[in-house]
Amino acid sequence: MTLEELLQAVKQNKVIQGEDFSGLDLSDQDFSQADFSNCSFKGANLRNSQLKRAKLRECDFSKADLRGADLSSSDLFNADLTGAKLRRANLTNSNRIGAKIRKWALKGAYIAGATAYVD
Repeated sequence: MTLEELLQAVKQNKVIQGEDFSGLDLSDQDFSQADFSNCSFKGANLRNSQLKRAKLRECDFSKADLRGADLSSSDLFNADLTGAKLRRANLTNSNRIGAKIRKWALKGAYIAGATAYVD
């Protein structure tokens, strides 16, 4: 899926499932309210992107650059954020239930009102 196709799918409110965006430059894009399921963003550049109210369930963001990204009110159920860069990322009111994330990775991130439970 090209960036143009991805943006069109988001605009049309399509569910994006099982796609691989690993290593792509997706910085400064608006994916607000997008519905991603089981997608890979491993090592992708999502700097300053808008992911407000997005469903990011079971997505792999390991080693992704999410600095300055807005993930407020997003659903990160079972997402993998291992090694992700989160400085200045906004995770306010996000659902991080089951998300794989190291406590130190949240340093410099905004997390007020976030729901987190890791079994």
